[in-house]
Amino acid sequence: MMATNALIIYYSQYGDTAKLASQIHKVTGCDILRIDVAPDVFSDDVFETEDIYKDQLASHTFPELITELPDLGFYDVILVGGPVWDGDVASPVIALLNRLQGYKGLVVPFSTASTDSRDYDQNFRDRAGSLHVGPGFHIVRNYSDAKLASWLRKL
Repeated sequence: MMATNALIIYYSQYGDTAKLASQIHKVTGCDILRIDVAPDVFSDDVFETEDIYKDQLASHTFPELITELPDLGFYDVILVGGPVWDGDVASPVIALLNRLQGYKGLVVPFSTASTDSRDYDQNFRDRAGSLHVGPGFHIVRNYSDAKLASWLRKL
């Protein structure tokens, strides 16, 4: 990875994104931070969570993040990870992108999905506002260490 100071920030509801974030951390040695929302925001049931998510998108009301962010001025690159929800960016990640507005470094998405991630990169860019967004890394179920390493080298 070319950036000297990078931070991995991720949201993971069911553990897949956490596994990928941990692997990126292992390979890069970057600082890592998991973001969380209040425990009563989403259901353990994936279908109820999908309904909550759709309501959040329709109302543009995204969950409050309960994780305090560090001083982001120290970092050249922020790797932002999250699950793909209904082919789009998860609402906690959207809330994070809103909080990152004004950050001057590079923001790079990574995501995990159980089905096709469709236009995740473009959706992420659309939701990133004025942030400078780099090329993302997206996996559906599995990934190879070689593909992950190749993506990281390009940053």
